[in-house]
Amino acid sequence: MMVMAAAAGVFFALLPMSFKTGKMVGSYQQASSLLQHKVDQMRGVGYGRLTYSELRDAGIIDSSPTNPPYSFKGVDGLESMYSVPTATIQISDYTSTIKRVTVSLVWTGSTMRQGRGSMTVTALIAKG
Repeated sequence: MMVMAAAAGVFFALLPMSFKTGKMVGSYQQASSLLQHKVDQMRGVGYGRLTYSELRDAGIIDSSPTNPPYSFKGVDGLESMYSVPTATIQISDYTSTIKRVTVSLVWTGSTMRQGRGSMTVTALIAKG
């Protein structure tokens, strides 16, 4: 009976931690999927159209700011998923025929999931 009581005590003590860990993992999985989608959108636009007006017209970035780093917080509705998100896209020349695209997301928590985190993905997009 004592062994069962001890096992139950350990189980119930670890249960809140496992819920929190599960929520954190969910936030990172969601962020990873979102950032990969952004990179895929940028690749779809292509090297020659990685400009503010082209990205805005394609619905990839917000209308503000007009200079890099661009934001995509509003266009993707991130405030409904994360509280106080910062979502940016930075585009720079890697070589004369390759652009470096860095997509970042920083969050402080969410209405559905708990925790703080950040994730950055960098991709190279070559001239076609």
